[in-house]
Amino acid sequence: MASLSLTQIRGSNSVTEFTRLRLKTQRGRGKTGFLKVVGSQGQNQGEPDLSVTVNGLHMPNPFVIGSGPPGTNYTVMKRAFDEGWGAVIAKTVSLDAAKVINVTPRYARLRAGANGSAKGQIIGWENIELISDRPLETMLKEFKQLKEEYPDRILIASIMEEYNKAAWEELIDRVEQTGIDALEINFSCPHGMPERKMGAAVGQDCALLEEVCGWINAKATVPVWAKMTPNITDITQPARVSLKSGCEGVAAINTIMSVMGINLKTLRPEPCVEGYSTPGGYSSKAVHPIALGKVMNIAKMMKSEFDSEQYSLSGIGGVETGSDAAEFILVGANTVQVGKSIFIAFYLSCSYCLISFTST
Repeated sequence: MASLSLTQIRGSNSVTEFTRLRLKTQRGRGKTGFLKVVGSQGQNQGEPDLSVTVNGLHMPNPFVIGSGPPGTNYTVMKRAFDEGWGAVIAKTVSLDAAKVINVTPRYARLRAGANGSAKGQIIGWENIELISDRPLETMLKEFKQLKEEYPDRILIASIMEEYNKAAWEELIDRVEQTGIDALEINFSCPHGMPERKMGAAVGQDCALLEEVCGWINAKATVPVWAKMTPNITDITQPARVSLKSGCEGVAAINTIMSVMGINLKTLRPEPCVEGYSTPGGYSSKAVHPIALGKVMNIAKMMKSEFDSEQYSLSGIGGVETGSDAAEFILVGANTVQVGKSIFIAFYLSCSYCLISFTST
């Protein structure tokens, strides 16, 4: 007789008290833009303490800027720290940025209601953007500058490299010299140059993943998070391999492989670059239920097989409100990453929105 495995969610630490918070939004001119989080720093009397410590990293709150456009350069990362974010994960870097060729246009969006309507709410976002195409030396200089100006804030470098042990070791060494606090390893970009065994090409192959994680963790001296791809049957398998191979944390999920749609006038997929396209990464609000399910499964595996005090889980996928973030925390995440919702809003209007979390 078949049975349904149910999950009961319990929590007693200070972060789970976040579920008692309500979202209060103050609107500036235009549409929603950057987010400001009020946590333990400068909190008013009666506000809850949202500070967390994961893998020895102390954050004023569990809300993290995810790797991507909101972490693409010094200016936007500095703004994130000024706005009160708990940590910032920079856009993924590799040794040779000259091999990274980003195209334009590289984004497509899905709107609620009749797709193509300029008035519908954006619920899905596809990108075919690669990792950072800025020179590594430029990114390293900006990492160092940020750590000098914000020594008590958490800056995490996202890195991805070819299937080459020496290259991984060189990249880790050069990035760590800037003073970054942790590494997030991009094993999950769905269009991350798989022909060079990068991104999801590693995250979908557990034998390859175990080998590369071994190289990384033998070299790294800071905490290492492995970022998981959802484009796999059982996401707990690569998560388990990553943790057993020395990673201190897991982040999930990266984007879902997709084709946003076909333009019925041109008969071309979107986004379209000079008549050509390719499947890309799907994100934003529509992926949130999928991400919750994946994160829940990882959390259950970690709870049953690993010491939860030594390892961490960072939830990612369609976070647009405080309630979205609370759901990730309730299914077992220690931190919550936000990326595309910030980027979409900034892309639309360049205005800023202040979001404060206050007790009910």
